[in-house]
Amino acid sequence: MMVTFVSQCEKKALKRTRRVLDAFAGRIGDNTWQTVITQEGLNAVRKLLKKSASKNTAVSCHWIRSRSRSELVWIVGKREKFNGQGAVPVNSTGKPLLTHDQESDWHYLPLIQALVGVAALLHDWGKATELFQEKLGLDSKNKYRGDPVRHEWISCLLLQALVQHHSGSDGDSDDSWLDVLISGDWNEQSFKTLSTALIDGDHRPLHNLPPAAKLVAWLIVSHHRLPLPKGKEEQEKMRGKRADNVDDALKRISHQWGYSNLFKESDGEARLAACFRFPKGFIENSERWQKALKKWAGKLKNCQSLLAQALSDGSYRVVLHHARLSLMLADHHYSSQDAAQGWPDATGLFANTDREKGGTLKQKLDEHLVGVAQQGVR
Repeated sequence: MMVTFVSQCEKKALKRTRRVLDAFAGRIGDNTWQTVITQEGLNAVRKLLKKSASKNTAVSCHWIRSRSRSELVWIVGKREKFNGQGAVPVNSTGKPLLTHDQESDWHYLPLIQALVGVAALLHDWGKATELFQEKLGLDSKNKYRGDPVRHEWISCLLLQALVQHHSGSDGDSDDSWLDVLISGDWNEQSFKTLSTALIDGDHRPLHNLPPAAKLVAWLIVSHHRLPLPKGKEEQEKMRGKRADNVDDALKRISHQWGYSNLFKESDGEARLAACFRFPKGFIENSERWQKALKKWAGKLKNCQSLLAQALSDGSYRVVLHHARLSLMLADHHYSSQDAAQGWPDATGLFANTDREKGGTLKQKLDEHLVGVAQQGVR
């Protein structure tokens, strides 16, 4: 057989290796040898190399099978000097790069990331209300009072209003509302429609949505806690009844979960009305938020075939499980961070307060949404 020996030895090991290989093969380069040899002779070379090997020894043997093909036979010494086929690296990096197999064997990863990206950018949309912004103020009398309507429920109603306003006759497709996010075509009439549609909507608004919007709505409504039926009677009625698909689950989530009994208090009606007023807008003036929405709405639109497959084979359950976990961890982590330095105040809206600084305003709302999205997709 014809073989080629390649030495990647260092220091004194290089001299010892050269002495052995020079006795059996012709040197065709500084650290390369080639010869025709029997199997017994090859075994003898390997034995001698092992006998004189040190921590700096690295020798590979390649069997030349044809003009265009060779086969790695063995390696003596440091195997990391060669790859699985015996090739020698020509460049190196300190970056934690994944191998190709590790990068490409998770089929639904693009869909999970796209769902997390869009849901994260909309998950606290409902904090733009007059009532929530008033609560964040240092002198607010309502700072520790519960909201008549949960902010994640308002976020879902905003999403529903957006989808319905732009779906038209194509109510089963996600293209229309995603195209609005991608193009950034947020005209004034769009936001007027959002505002008026909030109260006039269906009492069970989440199930009557196209496929991608359904999954985004589920992530938004459940990013703090899983929604449960209100009242003991309804809980008993639902106990043990499995939701066979995402539609069954969303049909069970009614306005009773999003609304509290607090609006029955003396000032309840006024506080309830404040939950549907947006005097500072819907964050539409934030260019950074709009840019992130364009990016992740585009990725979600490109994942529609993956989404259809996940819904048909039931794997959407584990997709939502991973996406919800990523969204919740990202929200919890980013909320614990200090406000971003130099973030422009494009909206006048805030997401939270700093308890360590006496409850002063902390992260801006668009900053929080963009930050949670970046952390979540990572």
